[in-house]
Amino acid sequence: MLQSINDRASSWLAYVIIGLIVFSFALFGIGSYLGGSGALVAATVNGEEILADRIQSTVVSLRQRGQNDPAIKQKVLEAAVNDVILSQQAKENGFRASNQEVYDWISSNPEFQKDGKFDPVTYELLLASSRRSKADYEAGIRTMLTNQQMTRTISDSAFLPAAELERFQKLQNQMRSGETFTLKMSDYESKVTINDADIKQYYDTNLAKFMTKEKVKLQAVTLNQADLEDKVELMDDTLQAIYDDNLDRYVEPEQRKLAHVLIKIGEGPDAETQAKEKALTLFDDIIADKITFEKAATTISEDKIAAKKSGELGLIVRGDMGKAFETAAFSLEKGKISEPTLTDAGFEIIKLLDIIPSKQKTFDAVKVDIEKEYRTEQAEKTFANNSEKLETLAFENDSNLDMAADSLETKVQQSGWIEKSAVLKPSPDNIFMSPKILGTAFTEDVLNKGKNSELIEIDSQTVAVIRVQDHQLPQQKSLADVAEDIKAILRVDKTRKLLIEKGELALKKLKDSAQWSSIIDTIGSTESLEKLEAVKRTDRKVPAELIDKLFSMGKPSTNKPLFSNVILPSGDYVLVGLNEVKEGVAEKTEGDIMQTVLTSAYASAEQNALLKSLRDKAKVEFFLENIE
Repeated sequence: MLQSINDRASSWLAYVIIGLIVFSFALFGIGSYLGGSGALVAATVNGEEILADRIQSTVVSLRQRGQNDPAIKQKVLEAAVNDVILSQQAKENGFRASNQEVYDWISSNPEFQKDGKFDPVTYELLLASSRRSKADYEAGIRTMLTNQQMTRTISDSAFLPAAELERFQKLQNQMRSGETFTLKMSDYESKVTINDADIKQYYDTNLAKFMTKEKVKLQAVTLNQADLEDKVELMDDTLQAIYDDNLDRYVEPEQRKLAHVLIKIGEGPDAETQAKEKALTLFDDIIADKITFEKAATTISEDKIAAKKSGELGLIVRGDMGKAFETAAFSLEKGKISEPTLTDAGFEIIKLLDIIPSKQKTFDAVKVDIEKEYRTEQAEKTFANNSEKLETLAFENDSNLDMAADSLETKVQQSGWIEKSAVLKPSPDNIFMSPKILGTAFTEDVLNKGKNSELIEIDSQTVAVIRVQDHQLPQQKSLADVAEDIKAILRVDKTRKLLIEKGELALKKLKDSAQWSSIIDTIGSTESLEKLEAVKRTDRKVPAELIDKLFSMGKPSTNKPLFSNVILPSGDYVLVGLNEVKEGVAEKTEGDIMQTVLTSAYASAEQNALLKSLRDKAKVEFFLENIE
């Protein structure tokens, strides 16, 4: 049961992740030149077409990010089909994301933000660089959010009976006791012999295992936005003009010195009402001079840190606090207090102690900031223009990178040999270490047709176009070069076989006799027998493989252990004897957490069932041949 819950949750999560990848790369993937495949169809779902260029751009982007799964086309297309099926069902049932929801999602996307806030210019530049219209992109966002609305209605309706929760808790808290004996690889390695004939036979039988890796040497032309900032030409007159045209941006905002009394909201259905009544009573007492604000802030307020300073919070500006607090604080006159205001912290009575008016910053004070911002803006524009120029030149002159490099006044970079299966990590000093570069290098057009790649986005400020300079197919390694490797492989294989032979013989004797003493002649001694006392599923001191075996065994009868075995990843062979199963107790203190986990698993199962039902009923046709 525990495993099936995990499987159901994982399968739905995998679908959601792939679906989001498909959607995300539909925007940011590089698929500008697809050989005229834009009108081709990758699949139809109940008559609705999924265009090949949408799938192709996602596939290319995933490959550029180092995903070389041969089935990647099928997986991406399957996710797109599921997305369309959900969209059709959502539409049929009247779901639709609002304009505000679409805006909230877009404005919260870090890709479209500048200095932590949504920036319309950045948004439009990114859409333009990916050749997407705002209407098209926002329609896609609406579809995604609409689908989520429908799936949430299913997950929100998931129900877990109390009896099922109790049963799960008892299983989860079950404890098992027994004994184990481990036949260790290290104890038996010296008992096996490897001769030259064994090595030669293994080599001849497994020639394919002893090949060099396919590898390439690459050329690249790269662009980096940070490099362009230093090249931006500017004069003081330019900076002065920016300052003069944007005086309202260069202002030290008004600051307010505030103090408060905080009444927190406790737990329970009437907690908010009770907190509000307490705050109102205290406010009336302060107004009636029954207690001073400072005394209330010191002795009654539940903000214990501010209480040490008579409730003082220091100076704040707009944006420092939550909206409700800010509205109340900036509507006060000096020396006045607000009525109890419901904020994120609770009910607050706020007092305005002082006001420091806003003032204009001088040009000299902000000159460095203006220069930095100007350089960044100009570099962003140049970077966008040069990126498009690089992509165009590389496409129009796809037999070399020289023209693109010359036009952009840069050099063609050269790599050393890079293996196809290399595990790379991005490095700012070596763009060839990017998995995106490697993934693109082994695509059909770049590797076999000798073309320049499409524009590869290494990160938000770095792009590149590559081509293969040299290509080396796998070559056979000589026996002399791999003899030691083969010897190590054979030693492990023979040792494991020896362990399994001895282990299986010992296990048979244990099952027949139910006594550890019956295997002394097989393993030599039982002095290394290890006790397992009251082991739980969550025990981290016991190998996970042994835990799985221990809890998959049946319940032993009185005074007669059950025996089984497990082979650990290290190759060690473990004989397992289960003596006792102690039923677990349903712990109410864990109920809330466990209920959340189980309810989520049940919700995932329901979502999977819905998708499977819709998929079974849908008429789907695939045209994988239209995707490269």
